[in-house]
Amino acid sequence: MATRDYVVDVAVYQSTSMSAYKRAGARQAIVKLTEGTGYFNPKASTQIKSAHANHMYVHGYHFATFGNSISRAKAEARFFINRAKKLNISKKRYLWLDWETGDGNVVVNSIYSNTRAIIAFMDVVKSADYKVGLYSGAYTLRQHVDTAKIVKKFGTCLWVASYATSGRIDKPNFNYFPSMNGVAIWQFTDNWCGLGVDGNITLKELITDAVKVPAKKVVAKPKTPSICYVPILYGNPNYKVRLLDSEGHYQKYIATNTQWEVWGVKIIKGMKCYKIGTDKQWVPAKFTKIIK
Repeated sequence: MATRDYVVDVAVYQSTSMSAYKRAGARQAIVKLTEGTGYFNPKASTQIKSAHANHMYVHGYHFATFGNSISRAKAEARFFINRAKKLNISKKRYLWLDWETGDGNVVVNSIYSNTRAIIAFMDVVKSADYKVGLYSGAYTLRQHVDTAKIVKKFGTCLWVASYATSGRIDKPNFNYFPSMNGVAIWQFTDNWCGLGVDGNITLKELITDAVKVPAKKVVAKPKTPSICYVPILYGNPNYKVRLLDSEGHYQKYIATNTQWEVWGVKIIKGMKCYKIGTDKQWVPAKFTKIIK
């Protein structure tokens, strides 16, 4: 199962400090970098630095204004990529296309033309060796985009907004999850923990380069055997004790007044026996004493 990470997405409307988001539990941040072909988020650089200082993983997003225009989509993608490079967004992270109504972006064209333009944008980003994804509201994606075609081409790459209710939400209620194929992130609130920031939860592992502490290999210590002593029996130093195998068959004899390493204990023919060698070398415990 993918890690369920809390993610915030920030723009000029949010603080330049990511500390409060980190304290609330956010592990990743998606910073708005650009819009159209002329707008830069003036806070982006500081927001990125703060995110890194708070040990958060940083992605970037671009707000689209190209509608269904393929040529404008490509131009906006190049503008976005150039800014991402200047801000040192790692190519191990995602660059997201925010394609929704607003700032002149028209979504009510045909599904076919919308999807072609979105794919054109995403192709340019992918060709620059970045991971790429698509953001919008659940309704817009269902009504105006062929998400199946996008997911088929780019994999699990959708970042979907869908809120159970308006106002503050601290934790996602998966009863209201927007059931769609290809969802990588779910934006479940626009006021996470009362911090005035969008709250998101990952459904796909977005960070694949995180340092993973390997499980500590447990090396079993060599077992130190016990020592048994076979005393002189019945006052006769020539008396010997007969061994058994693990099935209870009698084997050779061993002398008394000797010491042996004990490697196992077993009941054989109703007798407690100590293993002092191979599986054919079990001595009845009644003839011995454990001395170590």
